[in-house]
Amino acid sequence: MTTELGWHPDLLRRFAPTPYVFKTCDGSNQLFVESNDLEIALSVRRSGIFHRQSSQENKLFCKLIRDMAAPVDASEMTIVSDRALRVLCMGQGTILIYDRERSELLGFISRNVQVQELISSLIPTLLRE
Repeated sequence: MTTELGWHPDLLRRFAPTPYVFKTCDGSNQLFVESNDLEIALSVRRSGIFHRQSSQENKLFCKLIRDMAAPVDASEMTIVSDRALRVLCMGQGTILIYDRERSELLGFISRNVQVQELISSLIPTLLRE
């Protein structure tokens, strides 16, 4: 008698396809953007956020997911930081994580966060040293 192990999804891992992929280069600066939201992907690409980061590599990889199922609330912003990671939480539905060592930005953005706020406030605040 054999026991078959059933596959159980990892509920802590959130997967979402990111069909909108862009790469932007400006001299030695490189910005890679992946998103499931076209407006977010285009706005990040146009924003030139890689100019504001002070990494030696001059590269930034962004994966930003618009999470339509996330809770919507208007709570205040919280930032937690250590040497390598900076985490920005806004309410219960938005979280942005910046890995300084790998120059990667991962974010889940709730539906109530406007793209302009993401580009002009949240991401620059997170990338600020």
